[in-house]
Amino acid sequence: MWRLWSLLLWCCSTLVSAEDKLPIILGMSAPFSGPAAQLGLSYRHGAELVFQKQNQLGGIAGRPLQLVALDDGYEPLRTVANTRQLLFSHQVMALFGYIGTPTSSAVLPMLRHEQVPYLAPFSGADLLRQSEDHFIYNFRASYAEEAKAQIAYLVDKQKLRKVALLIQADEFGATLEQSFLTELSYRGIKPLVISRFQRNSGDLSLAVKQLVQYQPELVLTVGTYQVLAQAIKLANLKKFRPMYSVVSFTGVSELALMLSSQDKVVASMVMPDPLSSPLALAKAYRKAAGDKVPLTDIAFEGFAAATLLVQALQQCSEDISRSCLLKTLPAQKLYDFELNYDQKRHQASTQVFLVRLKNQQLQPLSVND
Repeated sequence: MWRLWSLLLWCCSTLVSAEDKLPIILGMSAPFSGPAAQLGLSYRHGAELVFQKQNQLGGIAGRPLQLVALDDGYEPLRTVANTRQLLFSHQVMALFGYIGTPTSSAVLPMLRHEQVPYLAPFSGADLLRQSEDHFIYNFRASYAEEAKAQIAYLVDKQKLRKVALLIQADEFGATLEQSFLTELSYRGIKPLVISRFQRNSGDLSLAVKQLVQYQPELVLTVGTYQVLAQAIKLANLKKFRPMYSVVSFTGVSELALMLSSQDKVVASMVMPDPLSSPLALAKAYRKAAGDKVPLTDIAFEGFAAATLLVQALQQCSEDISRSCLLKTLPAQKLYDFELNYDQKRHQASTQVFLVRLKNQQLQPLSVND
C-alpha cells in the first residue's frame, strides 16, 4: 500500500513538473514569402531576439517561449486558415505580430468570438482600435497619426499643394485614404487624382499613367516596398519625378535600398531610425542584433513589442494566463521610449518620426527642414 501511495505521489509530482515546463506558445501569421516577405521576416527577427534571450535566461517561470510563425503571403484567406490552425491545433496563448490591415480584418470576427489576445499587430488601422475590443493591444501609433504628420510637413511646411494619391485597393488603402482626405480637406485641398492598384500587384502601368497625366507635385502612397519601388521606377522612365510619401507599413528601410539618388521620398515611421537613435531602447536593439543582419525599422518594432510582451509575462509568472497578460500589458514601460496607453483605442504609443530616404539611408527630418 505504501509503495502504491508513493508511486501515485511521484506520478502526480512528475505531471505537475512537466506541465510547469510546457512552452508558452505564441502564434504569428505574416508574409514570409512573396513581394511583402521582408515585412514578416523583419518583424519576426526583431521579436525572436527578445524571445531567444529570455529563453537563455530560463524562460518565464521555467517555461520557454515558443513563437509558431506561419506564412500567409499577405493574403487574407491564408491568414484565416493560419489563425484557425494556431488557435485550434497549436492552442496558442496569444496571437502576436500579425502583419497587415486586410489580413487583420479577415480574422477579426474569429478573434472577437474567441476573445484571444491579439498583440502588437503591424497595422495602424482604426478597425483594430475599437473601444469594445479589449483583447487587442496595439503598440504602435495609428495611420491617422502618420497621415497627420505627413500632411503637416509636406503641405504646411513644404507648401506642396498639387496632391495625388497612389493607393493599394483594400482595407489598408481605404484606411489611409480616408485619413489623408480628412487632413487635406482641413486645408481646402482636393486630390488631383486617386490612382489605385491591387495588393501584391506586379502591374503598376495604369496607376502610374494616371499620375503622369495629372502631374502632381506630391504623391501620397499606400503600399509595400516592392510595389512602390516599381511605381517610382516606372514614373522615372516617363520623366515624372514628384515628391512621394510612404507610411511605416511600407517597409521604409527596405524601400530606401531600392531607390535611386534622384528619387524624392519622405516616410513616416512609428519607430526612430534604429541606426542613429540615441535612445536606450535603440541601443538595446543594436546590441541584441549585432552585425549579422541589417538593422531595420520593422525589426526594431518587433523587438520593442516583444520586449513589452516578455515584461508583462514576467509579471504574470505566478498566473500565466490570457487575462493576466491583457491586464498587465498596458502598464508596461519601454526603456526611455515614451508610452501613454489609451484605454479606449487600446494603443500604447502615439509617436511618429519623419525621415527622408536618401542614398539608401534614413535621414531624420524636423518641422523646420
